[in-house]
Amino acid sequence: MIFSFKKTILAGFLFGTFPALGADPAKAENTVLFYGNSLVEKLMEGGELEACLQLAHPDASVVVRSLAWTGDEVGYRLRPEGYVEHMKGLLAKWPAKTVVIGFGNNESFQGDAGLVQFKADWEVYLREIKRLHPGAGLVLLSPVEVQSGGALSLAERTRDVLNYGKAIEEIAAKHGALFVDLGMGALVKNTLKGAAVSVHGIALSEEQNRKAAWVVARAMLGGAVVAGLDPARVREVAKAAALKAGYVADVVRPKNGVVYYGVRKRADEYEAEIPRYHALIQQADEIIHGLVREPKKRFSDYPLPWLPALPEGKSVPDRYSGGVLKSPAEQQKDITVAEGYRLNCFASEADFPELKAPVQMSFDARGRLWVVTMPSFPHTVPGARPDDKILILEDADHDGKADKCTVFAGGFDALDGVAFHERGVIVSAQPRLLLLKDNDGDGRADTQEELLRGVDVTDSHHGGMIATDPLGCVIFSDGVFHRSQFETPFGVVRGIDSTTYRFDLATGRVQTEWQGLTPNPWKVAFDRFGNIFQRFGGGHVLDGLPLTWTPLGVYHAYGNGMVVNYGKGSALSVVSSPNFPDRYQQGVVSAALLGSYTVSISASNGDSGGIVGEDRLDLLTSQNSAFRPVDTAFGMDGALYVSDFSSRIIGHAQHPMRDPQWNHTLGRIWRVVAADRTVAKDWPRIEGAPLPELLTLLTHSQDLVREHARIELRKLGAEVVPAVDAWIGGMDLKAAVYEQALLEAVWVLHTKGQVRLDWLKQLMQSQEPRMRAAAVQMVRYQGAQIPEARIFLGQAARDPHPRVRMAVVNAVSRLRAELRGPASLAAADPHPAHAAHGTGLQGGGALDWEGALEGMSAEEPVVRQMVLDLKAGTQPTKGRSVPVLEVSPATEVLQWLAAKNSGVGGVGANSPSVDKTKAKDAAPKATVFRTLIESQGAQTVLLSVKHGFLDISANGVQLLTADSPYSSQQQVQIELQKGLNLVEVAFRKLRAKDAHPPVFIYDMTGQVLSGARFAKDEAELQAFWAAWESAHAADANALRVQAVPNLMQFSPKEIRVKAGQPVRLVFENPDLMQHNLVLVEAGAEEEVGALADQMAAKPEGFAKQFVPESPKILHATPLVNPNGRTELLFTAPAKPGSYPYLCTFPGHWRVMRGVLVVE
Repeated sequence: MIFSFKKTILAGFLFGTFPALGADPAKAENTVLFYGNSLVEKLMEGGELEACLQLAHPDASVVVRSLAWTGDEVGYRLRPEGYVEHMKGLLAKWPAKTVVIGFGNNESFQGDAGLVQFKADWEVYLREIKRLHPGAGLVLLSPVEVQSGGALSLAERTRDVLNYGKAIEEIAAKHGALFVDLGMGALVKNTLKGAAVSVHGIALSEEQNRKAAWVVARAMLGGAVVAGLDPARVREVAKAAALKAGYVADVVRPKNGVVYYGVRKRADEYEAEIPRYHALIQQADEIIHGLVREPKKRFSDYPLPWLPALPEGKSVPDRYSGGVLKSPAEQQKDITVAEGYRLNCFASEADFPELKAPVQMSFDARGRLWVVTMPSFPHTVPGARPDDKILILEDADHDGKADKCTVFAGGFDALDGVAFHERGVIVSAQPRLLLLKDNDGDGRADTQEELLRGVDVTDSHHGGMIATDPLGCVIFSDGVFHRSQFETPFGVVRGIDSTTYRFDLATGRVQTEWQGLTPNPWKVAFDRFGNIFQRFGGGHVLDGLPLTWTPLGVYHAYGNGMVVNYGKGSALSVVSSPNFPDRYQQGVVSAALLGSYTVSISASNGDSGGIVGEDRLDLLTSQNSAFRPVDTAFGMDGALYVSDFSSRIIGHAQHPMRDPQWNHTLGRIWRVVAADRTVAKDWPRIEGAPLPELLTLLTHSQDLVREHARIELRKLGAEVVPAVDAWIGGMDLKAAVYEQALLEAVWVLHTKGQVRLDWLKQLMQSQEPRMRAAAVQMVRYQGAQIPEARIFLGQAARDPHPRVRMAVVNAVSRLRAELRGPASLAAADPHPAHAAHGTGLQGGGALDWEGALEGMSAEEPVVRQMVLDLKAGTQPTKGRSVPVLEVSPATEVLQWLAAKNSGVGGVGANSPSVDKTKAKDAAPKATVFRTLIESQGAQTVLLSVKHGFLDISANGVQLLTADSPYSSQQQVQIELQKGLNLVEVAFRKLRAKDAHPPVFIYDMTGQVLSGARFAKDEAELQAFWAAWESAHAADANALRVQAVPNLMQFSPKEIRVKAGQPVRLVFENPDLMQHNLVLVEAGAEEEVGALADQMAAKPEGFAKQFVPESPKILHATPLVNPNGRTELLFTAPAKPGSYPYLCTFPGHWRVMRGVLVVE
């Protein structure tokens, strides 16, 4: 093998000598394969590490490949459905005798509590790596030092990262691997000293990345070898290596994988197109090896990799015929315009050839129209040059036609969104969010910075178009089939299927706004009160307020929060125009582009709480299906602009990627005005306007003007705060614009870290319920800074209008997930350990956020439904998953006992947005199947099954609940105990009576379990069942509580007893950590938990089982070891009420809790 590791007395390793090899690619002996998270991705993208490896062995034709994936953890690697088969193909092409692995940063958010699991996951992972790469030399990278604490202090995060790095060092020593310290070593500190840090301090900046590459190279090659490398030559070779890394990333995570290997896989397209990625990679390798062997050559001397165009694919007739491509003038004749309105073509490819397949539009502060073009759609065929662009269209003489087109930026693939921010222009270029800046004012981007990566690209039409909200945060989305992972200063945030996110650029926090069964979120728009609306591909425009926060895997029902649904499409705008009729102001514009080809406008009505559309008017209608209105936007002139994708076909689920009917050259922007109303010819100066003028613009009638005034104000410094205070203080409280000014001022000052509670209280006195609801929503964002936040919400919960009460429930759903205590701000999504540390932002009110709803009226259906949604809790219903490459057919479980049908399924937990009081919404019956496993000892196993509607439990602990028509591949980890183990799968919506999909149970590498057996026939299974029932007969009348493995929570979270009755409570701990169960008086959990945290620093803490001395503790178990069990015998309290139980191991109590309800 080419990388022959030899231990030295310095505890380091040196690469051996490469044998001379020819140009034959990807032999195991000359291949280095990388695995890991974004750290590894960026090391590859920088190119310098590969350049060092190549230049150190110029005759070896080294092959470097990477399977790294943003957000990956050693024991949690989320992948799209069907990906395993693709990954197996990549591994077959990339055999390796040297494997470099980089994990640890993401896992370190679990703190000390996660170290045991982390080490166990590494053992499983390395066993699989050794199976896949027998005899390979291993290199393990430590996590990198962080520069931001996120929810914790920097010192705490640094300690956690250091501890996880030490754990990796121990694992490396145990397995004879090379350990590379990228975290705390003196050599690393000196190397990275003075380098600019990354934006949010959790990853390496470009400069740090380059320096880190040399640290890794020095460890792998030896100091003497690296010292002999010419840095200038390394930089030159790195250019080619970086180019190649892009091609590798494209084939590892190909755009539109859903049609390559996913649920819509088409083998012919996979076989025609995926090999082209590999061909591009090989051409890039040839450039690298040429540069290495010919020192005088430069990267620019070589032509870029290129492939001849593929022939056109099969043409599939569109199910909606009638699409005819015409010139703009002829096409306009096909469009029927509503009476009283006028249509003209603002711009087309005939005027500006760059205007091809336009998608999202946005108007800037100067009134110029920015257009994202996507001629690549569905995506660029490998070998072609990416041609997606951002254009700026300008109507210089304000005659309603574009006079100038400037290419702001180009060369993108699957570009689908643009939005404005005080820091620059935000661009969605799958799989990243980018920040582009024009530094010299020429209308062209001068710099590009990555803000976020990890957006899934499994389906390029299943999530797109971005927006910035009134607080400057970016709203972006995922569609069905997507599996996204985002690395943030607060931990990894994951999304599965249709999900909308909120990204705060100031902190790096990514939060889930909502998850739903309504497929494919697209355009986002805001009204003047800050209400968020979103358009979905199925046609729905949804009101965001009813869509409460839910934990990962818990989805709102299809169509929940619907405003209008006039047909499939992606376009949405809120009406705010001096040109359009007053009746429609703050209503919505939507457009249909499949089956119906219309642009419609509706007024809005919020009397019943939720916003609903009324008085529909079809502004534009066409029978020519080549009219594809994909987006709408109101300009500064008040006109409505319509982006027309101009294509005979629109869906790549129905049409091949290379169907010749796709449009790659045409594009139109249409302009609609009310014929009898004034069109604005002049509008306020916003860019560069002085502060007083910007403040005045916050009362302008157009939402677009106020939006850009806020952006300009956010660009300014501390002088904004006193200026805003003085401006509000000098206004007439009775002025018609006063309340809007107050709300705008609250938004502006929030971005400066300022809270004005008095202003929120003033807004709560408004006669307009949407204004009162806007004030409540600000408590969601400022809850950590408002000591009386819970009191404020409790008072608002008594509001007579349902819209305000909806805002309270929405805020509670988020605050209870984010603010778990008065001194803790935890991440809303990824890891409960954030809260377990018990540190973070100060303030935040009481822990019992739901108490603010006590006594609240919920008689309206929309309010009642939102309260029901809260029952989903705060913990994910989707557990950890990893791709298993080879599942032995022998692991299928063949023997099952069919239990009686159950009237309760997972719908209540996993799809909370169902009002069970309605007969049609009753939970579907579940057919329960049981099997038993006899294990010789405790071990972790995996269960997999393909079905979208089911619950899975083991030994009485529910491990997964799923209710999705889009995701069917399920995988759960089961912690087997010694002896018999009961596994139950409750299927809903089975197609065949008394039959169910195959269920497989196997070890962590997909093989038959060792030291465990299943029943060989029905008779033995019946015997197992009889033994199980006999063993648990004594517990038949006992209350049973378990610690859920890996999730730091109890199951169940609620148990009930009668007042004064004898209680036998059995507590079992199948987790890898110690836990106890402490029952306390009502409302005492926070006080007792805080006392328990204080015991962490005391030597007697363990001796006292971390049970503090408090008269408010009613009963307590000792700490129970992993796979242990204990019992409590007591008499239930005589007074009915809710008595919390919690684990008081320091920190655990913040998330690991339940309630004993005494009736």
